[in-house]
Amino acid sequence: MTTGSSPEATADEAPARFAFERWRDLLSPAAVVAVAWALFQGIIAFTPYMDTLVKRGAHLSFALALALLLTSRNGPTWWKRGNEALALLALTPPLVMWWNLERTLDRFPGIDPLAAADYFSCFVFLVLLFECARRLLGLGMTLLGAFFVVYYFTGDWWPGLLAHRSTDLFGFVEVQILSADGLLGIPIGVSVDVVYYFILFAAVFEIFGGGRLIIDLALAIAGRTRGGPAKTAVIASGMMGSVSGSAVANVMSTGIFTIPLMMRVKYSARFAGAVEAVASTGGQIMPPVMGAAAFIMADFLRVPYSDIVLAAILPAFFYFFAVLLCVDLEARRKQLPLIEKGDVPTIGETVRKRGIMIIPLGWLGYRIVSGQNVTYASIEAIALTVLIGSLNPATRKGPLEIIQALARCSERALSVALPCALAGVIISVIAFTGLGTKFTSLVVELSGGYLALILIFAMVATIILGAGMPTSSAYIMGAILIAPALIRLGLAPMTAHFFAFYFAILSMLTPPVALSSYAAATISGASASQTGWTAVKLALPGFLIPYSFVLHPGLLLIDSPIDTLIGIISLLFGFIAFAPAIVGWLFRDLRPLERAVAFALGVMSIAPNPTISLVSLGLISLFIAWLWYGRKQTPDIAASRS
Repeated sequence: MTTGSSPEATADEAPARFAFERWRDLLSPAAVVAVAWALFQGIIAFTPYMDTLVKRGAHLSFALALALLLTSRNGPTWWKRGNEALALLALTPPLVMWWNLERTLDRFPGIDPLAAADYFSCFVFLVLLFECARRLLGLGMTLLGAFFVVYYFTGDWWPGLLAHRSTDLFGFVEVQILSADGLLGIPIGVSVDVVYYFILFAAVFEIFGGGRLIIDLALAIAGRTRGGPAKTAVIASGMMGSVSGSAVANVMSTGIFTIPLMMRVKYSARFAGAVEAVASTGGQIMPPVMGAAAFIMADFLRVPYSDIVLAAILPAFFYFFAVLLCVDLEARRKQLPLIEKGDVPTIGETVRKRGIMIIPLGWLGYRIVSGQNVTYASIEAIALTVLIGSLNPATRKGPLEIIQALARCSERALSVALPCALAGVIISVIAFTGLGTKFTSLVVELSGGYLALILIFAMVATIILGAGMPTSSAYIMGAILIAPALIRLGLAPMTAHFFAFYFAILSMLTPPVALSSYAAATISGASASQTGWTAVKLALPGFLIPYSFVLHPGLLLIDSPIDTLIGIISLLFGFIAFAPAIVGWLFRDLRPLERAVAFALGVMSIAPNPTISLVSLGLISLFIAWLWYGRKQTPDIAASRS
């Protein structure tokens, strides 16, 4: 996949695109479209009877128009005017669909002919979608989508299992425009009905001081401990990521504060960037909001979103526990100094200034976990944020700042709307050509029915599919191509989809295309490649978490309490062994053989066999005790390491 740009790398890495300084800036075409999109979303939130296809089509139209305008702002005048004309064209399909709504509702699918307006809407949507994808999502995902369109129309040319007969234009256009199975299908439906409102909450919460509150709280909690800046980054990025749902946006919002702070206390630039990248990526697995892919997963599984949130709690805890353990050991290995007391705010001071802003976040979490409609939960949290923030003079904002937040929300929503629309096209082709079923059968056959082989294949495939893609797109590909094979071999649907979900998220860290690591490297000044590989090393425990809940489904709270308890103990001891193996230090510097032993013991601890797990727990305890008693007998060479 391309390293060029991704929706997150373009929309979220450049929050200054809508940094309005004067009211006249609101008259720019991009600003008008962005604010109009936000107002449209506000209207449809309270208009439940709007036709689904028209609503989704309008959502996509706003995304296309905004993408065209944003990517032409720095070009010559003729280029700007051309893109403004295309933006107007992008807004026409939903109007055409609304005008022909009665005919659409009365027609018999597959029998009644299509109108010229249907072909027009499909053509405009697809051509502009692929052009916007090329500009914002990168060439990799654009070519992937184009491949599936070509595959649909060339079914007779493919050999063996790949051949199919779904090649007619009539069927293609009907599915894409007049059904909820294509371009306007489930992925874009999740974007319009759920994700946009959570992005809006994050934008509003940020301008009213919620982001600063989270950073200050994290600094007050961990700032004065050994390795405090890195721990602050982990805590703040986890909390911010649970609100923003975007790894790159998280890096750019918290990293500009935490990375320089880490480097000030002598963390290396690459390690500081890697810590921020790993923590920010983990924000997408941190309840209550997580990322867009989590909402799509709930739709795939046909379960309440609250079930996804509950299942994510323990894996998220262990992910951040492992990262905190690694940064603590690194700080002790290098004997890093503490932050000056005057540079660390107190909890009391932080709560006094902005503590009231924790109420909307707490309310949002409560409403989601209690099983309420997630869209209305986010809208309630937005209203509560504006109300509470306006009552506090320290956080009160004027109309201009609120309009800025609306525009910024629409810009960030591009990172979801465009890939979701493209994913809808891909899903429809896979479904109507039978490719998904064929792929599942092929994977099962190649693995010989061995679950371990399929799990490794699924991990590699999901990471490769996710290279340079937004998490939501990477998860969708894994969900339709990989998860069915896992389910066929006996995994629970929740486990199979969480497996694909985790590795789709971790693909944001893995070189050669590691978007969150690259974003962090731009702040730290370190090599993007070195930052990426250091991030992978720090995130190694995270790569084992999906295997852990396959072996112990109780970690997702879907099995017996006994299995949950066994999984917790096994993973706890396993990560206590993994951290020294990764960092190379526990009470003293570890030799290569000692690191290998620690890693092997960590792997043993998560084995499904209780006897093996019990033996490994005992060996880990003995290993730690041995290192403790021998800590002064081996020279410390930390100073010689980078």
